[in-house]
Amino acid sequence: MWLTALLIGFAGSFHCLGMCSPLAMAVTTLRKPFFINRLVYNSGRIFMYGLLGALVSAFGSLFRLSGFQNILTIVLGSVLIILGLAGSSHIRIPLLSSVILRITSRIKSLFARFLQEKAILSITIMGMLNGLLPCGLTYLALTYCLTVANAANGFLFMMIFGVGTLPVMLGFTSVIHVLINRFNFTFRNLSTV
Repeated sequence: MWLTALLIGFAGSFHCLGMCSPLAMAVTTLRKPFFINRLVYNSGRIFMYGLLGALVSAFGSLFRLSGFQNILTIVLGSVLIILGLAGSSHIRIPLLSSVILRITSRIKSLFARFLQEKAILSITIMGMLNGLLPCGLTYLALTYCLTVANAANGFLFMMIFGVGTLPVMLGFTSVIHVLINRFNFTFRNLSTV
């Protein structure tokens, strides 16, 4: 189970590269030392993943999902595909699109408020807010948490998942930022696919 979490995080971290690393880089280069800021920011993000994992696992433990795992997998997989299509082609899904837009707007406004403070606590909170942004990769990992035994295991699973994303989020953001600017890439549609 733990190896699965690590592999999902690491293999999916290239999604993070296109979606989250520009945001992380913008935040963590506000003040020196940059590497410490990146570590603090990503620690907040990973901690939020852990909290979400505990919450989803606690919810999943209320129900006996083992007999319905195949159906649940198909339903959640379909939802992820719909979210991916909506994200890459700007298809509006009546209720879902408006909910996601409201959540994202609220997180962005909180993010902007903490961005002005430029303190270590603010960087941690911005990392936690990043963990709340709608993300198909995070949703994928959270669906696994529905089937784990308890909230503690869900917390640990999501923390390890977050650790799997660290190499890209800590090490390659500067290099990728230069490449994106140089070659005028856009990773949004590619990473959504």
